[in-house]
Amino acid sequence: MSILNDLPRDPSADNPRWRDPGTAVQRLSFALRHPLFPVIVVFGLLLCALQWAGGAWTAEFDGYTDEAAQFLTGRMVWEYLHHWPPAPPIAWAGQYYLHYPKIGMGHWPPGYHLAEAAWSFVFGSSRMSAMWLQWLLGLFALTVLFRSLRGHLPTRTLWGILLLITATPVFQRALEQTMSELASLLCAAVFTGSLLRLQQGRDRTAAILLLVSFLAAALVKGTAIYLAPVPLLLWLLSRNRIPLRISPRIFAGTIVTLAICLGWFVSTINIRYWGGITFYMPWSIETLVALTGAGFLLLALPGISREPVALTAACMVGSAVAVSFVVRSINEPRHWVMILPSIFVLCSCTLQRFPRTGILLLLPALVLFPWMWYRQSPGGYNDLAQRVKLPARMLISSGTQGEGGWITEVALRERYPASFIARASKVLANSGWNGESYRLLTPLPGDVLRRLDELAIDLVIVDTPGNRKWPHHAILESAMEHDASWQLCQPPGRQLVYCRVKPPHFPRRPLILDAGGYRLEEDIAPIR
Repeated sequence: MSILNDLPRDPSADNPRWRDPGTAVQRLSFALRHPLFPVIVVFGLLLCALQWAGGAWTAEFDGYTDEAAQFLTGRMVWEYLHHWPPAPPIAWAGQYYLHYPKIGMGHWPPGYHLAEAAWSFVFGSSRMSAMWLQWLLGLFALTVLFRSLRGHLPTRTLWGILLLITATPVFQRALEQTMSELASLLCAAVFTGSLLRLQQGRDRTAAILLLVSFLAAALVKGTAIYLAPVPLLLWLLSRNRIPLRISPRIFAGTIVTLAICLGWFVSTINIRYWGGITFYMPWSIETLVALTGAGFLLLALPGISREPVALTAACMVGSAVAVSFVVRSINEPRHWVMILPSIFVLCSCTLQRFPRTGILLLLPALVLFPWMWYRQSPGGYNDLAQRVKLPARMLISSGTQGEGGWITEVALRERYPASFIARASKVLANSGWNGESYRLLTPLPGDVLRRLDELAIDLVIVDTPGNRKWPHHAILESAMEHDASWQLCQPPGRQLVYCRVKPPHFPRRPLILDAGGYRLEEDIAPIR
């Protein structure tokens, strides 16, 4: 035996990666040559440029009525997970809502908010962090779409589809606002890719992805009901039907998935009310035109065929239209975001089937496309929050978006429990989620002043621009202007800030609110 056999062995002799110094370079070269690499780079930069040009990084959470509630619900979950020892979740959430009354837990499923909380654990809770989450969701959705459709449509066509998607108003708004639409689009992209894989043959991975994507979509937004009829429609209309040999595990997983989704919605909300499941409510099918323009909708019709990609897209669109006839609350363009790629896929199928006449129809479709450059300007709440002494007990009177914008800016600067914020639309008046059934609670300026004393409010913010001039807002303005107990404590600007200069005349009483059937009462000594 040679003495060399007794020497320690070099681990690189058994590991080809160590033996070949060029392996890392080769792997990098392979990654750069991968078909998805240019998609990730180009659209990653494009989405970043759209956010920068649209002012998303410096904007505030008042771009849409639900934006503040979407963000604050995720922040509430993030703060609760930081809370130790853990408090009873329902009681804790109730007191959090009384401090920062712009929470939507229960109104929406928890999927998006759990994703927000997980993201915040790594990157913090801020406006910039929230925008990077939207950027990532949008980039993932576009990349998955490209990957799913790559074997069914030409590469140039796929690039055109992705560019048109990013140009739509609904995508730009979702990219620059803290909303759940891009998460829904990502789930729909995985769902579509799974259906295409299943049509190529029995694929257990595709079946699992189909279930997971549907469950994820249902946990993000109720519009996941679009997707429920699609597999059945596809199976009935497909030329080569997929053999229905479902394993017991997948069948059980399907039943459990549907039960979880249905159980959540039944236990937390009134499905008939929030879903608009009534024929007395108008069918807002015309909002579909605002998604891509009438031209692309007409161009999509001749593309319907029994080819797998065309049939899948047609089933997606047909299912959404049929469901919207029953669920009448699907009445905004953003509610249709999950079928946005399907419309453009059908348009591309038209161009492939009728190359000459299709090109002639493409030009008017581009002319009728809802071109826009979405830009959101700051509402001024960030600057005001830097000038106001926090924490404080305050009342904000503005439109729905203004109240949410201010509450969010205050919550970002402190940890619960700190400031106590009352919304004038909830304590001086009463109405439903969307302002329906409005009822004035303080019809006179004296009633307003008494209400402020009872809530121990020491700061009042009157934000008039953009307000619909609800009766309670005008009465509050009159009370602040003519009562000696209050005076302006900040230079007049868009928002008027009044500070209390005399002690209250009426004793303090806890605030009591009704939130989704829950009676919430302010805890004078809040949970710590």
